[in-house]
Amino acid sequence: MSEKRNDCVRNSISFDLEHWHTATLLVDEVRDPIDRIVESTEIVLDLLDRHDVAATFFVVGDVADEYPWLINRIHELGHEIGSHGQTHRPLFDLSPSEFERELAESGAAIESVTGEFPMGVRLPNFSLTRRTQWGFEVLARSEYRYDSSVFPVKTPMYGVPGGPLRPYRVHPGRPFDSSAAVGSQRELLVESPLAVTNTMLRLPIGGGFYARVTPIRLFEWAVSRLNESSIPANLYFHPWEFNPSVPVSEPKFHKRAVSFAGIERLADKVERLLTTFEFGPVSELIRAELGQDVFDEPRPRTNHEVSKGTSHH
Repeated sequence: MSEKRNDCVRNSISFDLEHWHTATLLVDEVRDPIDRIVESTEIVLDLLDRHDVAATFFVVGDVADEYPWLINRIHELGHEIGSHGQTHRPLFDLSPSEFERELAESGAAIESVTGEFPMGVRLPNFSLTRRTQWGFEVLARSEYRYDSSVFPVKTPMYGVPGGPLRPYRVHPGRPFDSSAAVGSQRELLVESPLAVTNTMLRLPIGGGFYARVTPIRLFEWAVSRLNESSIPANLYFHPWEFNPSVPVSEPKFHKRAVSFAGIERLADKVERLLTTFEFGPVSELIRAELGQDVFDEPRPRTNHEVSKGTSHH
């Protein structure tokens, strides 16, 4: 195995563990889907094991309820388990009370399997944006210690253009301003944004469609450039993206193209990234950035109501 570069920077790798047919562009398109979640997850676990890399798996609560033995296996292999919501509904489609319930139910589903309430959460479809920033208020009242849902570039479906590139503590009134939380303030929720290029024109590379269509040399260059600026790359994928047996014929052409383009090459790309760079769970990336004691202080809990509406820019 070749020597890894930039080993002073710990990047993170995570997998959103969901049924392939619940992806945003597929959820209303696929009839009578074939279940591939177990074999897809085993492919990913084998890949991580070959490189001795621990990752974070953000698990949909319904999946934890359906496959507790699979989640337990992931946990026993030393990977971090986070929440991906209970039903894989994006924040765009939820009220504050529904979001609160999604967070609580998915956390309880995971805790019933692992014995631990998850530290981290990732919202489906990276749906924590300026329009839905009220979600931070709900998260701040929850038991979660960090979120990893902010995509700091504008895309057709989501994104926070100009958002921070590295982990930061979330100030309640200015949740996308990494300089707003002064001092240590260890009780605050932490946000760990997804990877984009640190160039004048930011490009999404963090994972999913963008990782599948980005040439590996460009992908490596982008991660190297981030690391050379001491910025960790927070990458995400889905286990179903590593499984060539996932059916691709049913959805409409453009949805099929976005959902499955480059799927046959992704495993080789990630294999090369794991060989070249240092990776670990999202919580380890946060500790490396903000201090090993970042999660030691309990956050205060409040009971005020949150009103769903247009956020302030």
